[in-house]
Amino acid sequence: MLVLAVIAIGAPIARGQTPGEDDAALRRMHDAFVEAFIDSQGFGKRRVTPMMARMRHYQFEGVGEKGRCVFDVELVGVARHDPPVVHRAGFMGFQHRDDDAAMPALPTSTRTLQAWEREALARLVSGADIVVQAGPSGERAMGPIRARLDCLACHRDHREGDVLGALSYGLGRVTVAPDATDRRDCRPQGINAASTRPSY
Repeated sequence: MLVLAVIAIGAPIARGQTPGEDDAALRRMHDAFVEAFIDSQGFGKRRVTPMMARMRHYQFEGVGEKGRCVFDVELVGVARHDPPVVHRAGFMGFQHRDDDAAMPALPTSTRTLQAWEREALARLVSGADIVVQAGPSGERAMGPIRARLDCLACHRDHREGDVLGALSYGLGRVTVAPDATDRRDCRPQGINAASTRPSY
């Protein structure tokens, strides 16, 4: 998982619903992360990738009145995986490889999709822009990575608009330290939220 902190994204969304106009900020945030993922092609291990730059840009910034934020991001692999899997990412972020899509993906730590993730992915394939799910561990959102014309050079068996993958975000609330108002943190909100926060 990527550690991300403090992205203001509007009011909570009811369980399993697709957000309305009030959640345009959530869609903009997702679009920015998709761009960062796509721009990650061709970077070496020591270079700051666009995904890392996006993570740094959003860290502890943009706290809105609602105090909603993102504390982690996971990549849902669809185009190269049957069935789809969730990739756990390290600090470097997700590396999109600008090469032959038929080549095997680099080995990473993956897991199978949970029930809500399978349901959310089905909704994204059906045309949803983003899906938010509230559960005992807090809220998570998932948005699609759709094929663009330039994607089809490698992903030849897909069409423009097909879901090649998705990004899943852990949503929390911004907390401010009482003794240091300039110190902010993004914490999951839910029954079991304390145990779900990644430790890095």
